[in-house]
Amino acid sequence: MTNEEQNRSHDNGEVSRDKSSTTGTTVIDRRTCMKLAGVAAASLAGCAGKGDPTAGGSAAKFGYGGEPAVTTQLSAVDVSKVAEDTSMARSVSSLSIDSPLSTTLSPSSSDLFAFRPDSENVAVKFTPGTDTGAAAVGLFNPDGELLSQAYASSDVPVYLPESLSAGSTHYLQVMDVSRSGGDYSLTISTDSTTQSQSPYEGTVRAIPGRIQAQNFDIGGEGEAYHDTSSGNIYGSANRDTDVDIRPTEDKSGKYNIGYFQAGEWLEYTTDVSPGTYDIRVRVASALSDGRLELSLGDRTLTTVAVPNTGDWTSWETVTVEDIEIESEQQSTLRVEALDSGVEFNWLEFDRVDAQKPYNGTLATIPGRIEAQNYDTGGEGVSYSDTTAGNEYDTSYRDTDVDIRQTQDDSGEYNIGYFEDGEWLEYSADVSPGQYDLKVRVATTQDDRQLRFHLGDRELGTVDVPNTGGWTTWETAVAEDVTIDADGQQVLRVEAIGSGIDFNWAEFEVAGNQPFDGAPTLPGRIQSQAFDLGGEGVSYHDTTAGSEYDLGYRDSDVDIRETQDNSGKYNVGYFEDGEWLEYTAEVPAGTYDIDVRVATTRDNRQLQFSLDGEQLGTVDVPNTGGWTTWETATLPDVTVQDGGEHVIQVKAVGSGIDFNWFEFREAAETETSTETETATQTSTETETPTETETATETEIMTESSTDNFGSDGYGMGGYGGTQ
Repeated sequence: MTNEEQNRSHDNGEVSRDKSSTTGTTVIDRRTCMKLAGVAAASLAGCAGKGDPTAGGSAAKFGYGGEPAVTTQLSAVDVSKVAEDTSMARSVSSLSIDSPLSTTLSPSSSDLFAFRPDSENVAVKFTPGTDTGAAAVGLFNPDGELLSQAYASSDVPVYLPESLSAGSTHYLQVMDVSRSGGDYSLTISTDSTTQSQSPYEGTVRAIPGRIQAQNFDIGGEGEAYHDTSSGNIYGSANRDTDVDIRPTEDKSGKYNIGYFQAGEWLEYTTDVSPGTYDIRVRVASALSDGRLELSLGDRTLTTVAVPNTGDWTSWETVTVEDIEIESEQQSTLRVEALDSGVEFNWLEFDRVDAQKPYNGTLATIPGRIEAQNYDTGGEGVSYSDTTAGNEYDTSYRDTDVDIRQTQDDSGEYNIGYFEDGEWLEYSADVSPGQYDLKVRVATTQDDRQLRFHLGDRELGTVDVPNTGGWTTWETAVAEDVTIDADGQQVLRVEAIGSGIDFNWAEFEVAGNQPFDGAPTLPGRIQSQAFDLGGEGVSYHDTTAGSEYDLGYRDSDVDIRETQDNSGKYNVGYFEDGEWLEYTAEVPAGTYDIDVRVATTRDNRQLQFSLDGEQLGTVDVPNTGGWTTWETATLPDVTVQDGGEHVIQVKAVGSGIDFNWFEFREAAETETSTETETATQTSTETETPTETETATETEIMTESSTDNFGSDGYGMGGYGGTQ
């Protein structure tokens, strides 16, 4: 009977399931079942332990790693018995070489076929139908011994290549693993091919979800796994591979991978949903600095650091946060040991619904935001892109946003093909204020714009000029953008019109703005609380970056922790010509200005100005050490007009440490008519008073030394070599 005749007979009932069952359909013992269906399918094929059939309870016991318990039995044909019995063998349906068979598998059943290869090298192609669940196919030699097996489902073909004895009868058995039945096709050819990698037990692993380590794909060494040693050192009957699988002593799962050595890897066929994930990996090791590398398709997802858990049976869960996966398709997940000595139980992908800043770092406003560092969260959450995939195929991020290496003179990447209606979002730490918004763009198109939103509020639009080329960059500016929001906000940048290349956006403080609200004088102002505005606007510093790198403020001003008895920080390395500005409410009046300073230098001064008009200079005494602080005073400073003013403090001479300055109301000079008409005796009585006043003034400028020890800070000298 040809395969075409078989197709017809299956349809019209000429070859019935009842007839097939007479060839040896039985409930078989575990050892035979594992030989027939393959070790990997043992639990799903209804194979129980101790030679007994599987029932509900024992099936649940045999299941592992969260797999569903087997509650119904799966009939299988003992091919070895068929091969021994000539009459049974003759009743088996036959297949012809290079003649495809298409048929239907009844639920919870199996089909057995016989064929005679006409050459040594053959390949079996097995393809379940679109609506068919998981199924297994096994290839048996003339004695009924299993040679190879594979799992497949849902219209994805698998291949079994073998070298067989030409002219001898061999057998193929198709088993319904999912118990749902369905259409499938079989083709035996003499084509040369390799065994197909396919999901273990026919089940594609889901992301998000947990994947047990021992459930790596079918396919063999170099195809679905790589193991550096022959055989399973534990002798476990779980799977017949070289991978070292053993019963786990962890509290979850039944088995784990042991002796996972450097260079070994396991692969899992997965069905992936795009999104941002926290990946949890269950590991144990008695060694330090172990690593596992996770990759999906051709993209490396992350490297997981495996800690020394104290023992091979002491388990810990390691979490890697915010891994972004954009592809929505079936893909191969690989877990590779980069270092030896890791025990591996499972890994779990937990989808994170919340939008998060890229690399966990908030952008800052004021400051520059690189276009490619938009938030994680995926399409429709942290960005919208109208085309699938990155047009430039850079490896910087795995999203649909078109990121490419920039040819601008700043930055490494830029967004290209920014099309009408597409948008990007950035989580940012925002300071309220008035800003100039600068945007770095390139385009060959006219009448293009970028629209900016912060939270629910539109900040405005920036006109994008035709720069004359995609690699000809210009900075477009929107002035006087007001931001009232404070704290963490989400900034959205949206393209109005297509064909924009976008490199970065920068919020620059427009003129002086108070650091934390304008203080009202009289009162004290800490030196480090100079205005927002940046270099040349709110301060001038002659060296790039802060010498002390505290991270307190992102500026070039040298701010450090103070060891004065007041305040937390002070400005150090205040050099000749450098200045700081402070916006404050200053009522009209006469003030004495106290300044807290330290230096080892002579002939130093601080010059005070109000709105550009000089108020005077205060002499800075040599205090004898960078941690020896004194208060110097500039007396009798008059402010004619009250209101908001900008105070500038400028260094005259280098090497001053500056902690704070304070405006206090000046003491009134006592005058009286009685003095003018007083007798000589009365006038003489006044002289001591004048002397006393002079003495008091001297006391005010006298040093008030803080005792921190001769070495200053205990760090071998605080001021260094200023």
